[in-house]
Amino acid sequence: MVDIKEVAENIYLIDNRLYGIPEWGSVYLINEDKKALIDAGPTTSVGTVLEGIKKIGVEARDVNYVIVTHIHLDHAGGAGALLESMPQAQVVVHHKGARHLVDPTRLVSSVAETQGEKAMRMFGEVVPIAEERVRAVSGDEVIDLSAQQALRIIDAPGHASHELCIYESRNNGLFSGDAVGISVLGNEVVLPVTPEPSFDLERYLDTLERLMALKASRIYFAHFGASSKVQESLELVRDKLKSWDKIIARAIEEGGLERAAEEFKSQLYLELEPVRKKKSLYKYLTDGIIAMNVGGYIKYYQGKMSS
Repeated sequence: MVDIKEVAENIYLIDNRLYGIPEWGSVYLINEDKKALIDAGPTTSVGTVLEGIKKIGVEARDVNYVIVTHIHLDHAGGAGALLESMPQAQVVVHHKGARHLVDPTRLVSSVAETQGEKAMRMFGEVVPIAEERVRAVSGDEVIDLSAQQALRIIDAPGHASHELCIYESRNNGLFSGDAVGISVLGNEVVLPVTPEPSFDLERYLDTLERLMALKASRIYFAHFGASSKVQESLELVRDKLKSWDKIIARAIEEGGLERAAEEFKSQLYLELEPVRKKKSLYKYLTDGIIAMNVGGYIKYYQGKMSS
């Protein structure tokens, strides 16, 4: 049975049980005169998402927009498959990622090369999207869903160059995608996510400052759930990025990149310790997110050292 929850007025969280893990992947349905789905999840979650939409009392054919926060496959991989049940829906995506949804060949091959065939089985097939159904955005566009609800698109690089956040006017809320990292255990553990090759510390910090200036009342995490601790979460992520940077910079100076990777890895294990009580989630985070974060920071520093 799919889990749904109204997390703000007319905004519903659907737990898409990402990779079979509960309370790890969120997509959100905004149920106004026009209807928008924020993020699609991977193709392997499409059935759960459609079931969730139906449970909310909305027909998939009535969805007008699928807005993907970025093109990583756990957020956008299922968009093409969802459109088969959403004949009038338009996919809204950052202009830097739009072509990869129309022709996902390079995107899929890149993921298969860097993450392996096991990861691709977790994501499922990526269905191409007809070009006329893709709307590329750059930031500051407004999508009106009703007299009370307007969505403002925010360019939010740092985690990825093709990252978007979405501000919603009815509840003064912010859909953060991965731009603010992950929030698990009911906001007990909040961590930035820094994947290679697109992690950029300076742009990440700039994005966080711009999001703080919004003074939003609610934040809707893609991983996982909604929280009213908006400024606290944003400041925590900012401070962690700066703290991690100091750890890595010092370790590089004392022992090089290999030592930096080991010290950063140890720090991440320490910060994820509270998640140990959620076995499947802890295994995924320690197997996947730690390597992702370490790889992103090391790649970032390699770029700085070579420039």
